[in-house]
Amino acid sequence: MAIGVTLHAHAAGSHRQPDFGVTLKGTPGRADTQAAAAAQANGAAAARWIAAQVRHGRVIGCDPATCAAILAAGYPTGGQVVLQPGVQLPGPGSLIVATAAVRAQYGAQLASRAPAIIASFGTDAQAVQVAVVVPGGQQAYSQAANRALAVRRHAGRTLLTDRRVHARGAIRTDLGTGRVDPRLIAVLRRLAARYPIYLVHFGDIGPRADWAMPFRMAEVAGSSDRSALRGGSDLRGMEKLLKNQPARYRAELLQKRLADGMRVLEIKFLAPSPF
Repeated sequence: MAIGVTLHAHAAGSHRQPDFGVTLKGTPGRADTQAAAAAQANGAAAARWIAAQVRHGRVIGCDPATCAAILAAGYPTGGQVVLQPGVQLPGPGSLIVATAAVRAQYGAQLASRAPAIIASFGTDAQAVQVAVVVPGGQQAYSQAANRALAVRRHAGRTLLTDRRVHARGAIRTDLGTGRVDPRLIAVLRRLAARYPIYLVHFGDIGPRADWAMPFRMAEVAGSSDRSALRGGSDLRGMEKLLKNQPARYRAELLQKRLADGMRVLEIKFLAPSPF
């Protein structure tokens, strides 16, 4: 039986938007072409995700083909480090696109220096991971991630005590368990100082990301009258307020209408999240 490729929609949990990777299925035999196609598709998916989700100006280490795909997907030039024999991995804070070629070239050094996986596409040998280089290696990353989770948990629970913040079910759980980016919590607190806010949805964790990676996007409806939520009467004021935040807390903003007719303000911070 020939080997084929299957597209999988990977959702990182409740509220998540699916993303796609490619894996191989079937019996071995004449697999080289199919494996190469799967690896190329996963690299292209990673490139599109980086172009849409990663802050501009990041240093990105990638093999030649993936660097070209990232540029073609619309990510600005200037930050790519082409990883080929003799080239060292870039320093802390940079991203590494770990294709099979990059994993083979750097081996255990890659796993040690870039342990923070913020997105992954596909499985097995054809998988492509987007990882962050952190100082101190895996142990230091685990300690920092645990500290960051505790800080987010405290901040989220504090936000939930604000009477102007309305959250139910999984949204409330996500805040109380530290699953929300600290930048997002900070701007939600800023909004709640002036407006009653209704939290509708959290999202934008990278596909197959590490457990430590939080939500970077929130959809917020703003009205003191729940029967008027569809009107979105406060959204323009919220958007104006958030456009004047310091650069670190300046999110991407989009007013939109959900399928049920509710108008919301989407507040989105780009990857990677601080930890």
